[in-house]
Amino acid sequence: MFALCSLALMIGAAPLRAADFGPGFKTQSVAVDGGTISVTVGGSGPPVVLIHGYAETSRMWKVLAPRFTVIAPDLPGIGDSSIPKTGIDMKTSAERVHAAVHSLGYSKVRVVGHDIGLMVAYSYAALYPQDVEKLVLMDAFLPGVGGWEAVYNNPGIWHFRFYGAAPEALAKGRERIYLDDLWNNFAADKNRSI
Repeated sequence: MFALCSLALMIGAAPLRAADFGPGFKTQSVAVDGGTISVTVGGSGPPVVLIHGYAETSRMWKVLAPRFTVIAPDLPGIGDSSIPKTGIDMKTSAERVHAAVHSLGYSKVRVVGHDIGLMVAYSYAALYPQDVEKLVLMDAFLPGVGGWEAVYNNPGIWHFRFYGAAPEALAKGRERIYLDDLWNNFAADKNRSI
């Protein structure tokens, strides 16, 4: 089901435009590792690489845009970034984001990762500590840190066990309905959800 949701997100995500962030922002496709990473850049202040999470795009960071020099990539295979033929793992995604950030002329940055983006941000900082001034990790467990099984097995946290064979069969052919409902249930502002 994760693959199904990811595919639906890649296909159905609304295109990101710099205008969505406000005046002074530019969205561009940066050539990286045989593909492209879509990155929106703009604002003023310290440069911050903002890495979105699962079922999100860089559009989620719009509210922070006026306060920093925002470098908001769409992760490989998500939003307007191309789908890599290989290496959709956290380390390779971090390498691709880092390459895009450097090709835009940024070296020393702050890195923020949300949800699955936390794991990409963590990999980015581990691979390139000389390039990371500060690191913020939000709303997920660090890779390799204990305690994950207790969370996964907690019956009160339904969504980890929700994505099984039966729900996948029920959602087949109805992905848009399912994803619209899922995202709207979690959206703080229903008018701004995808």
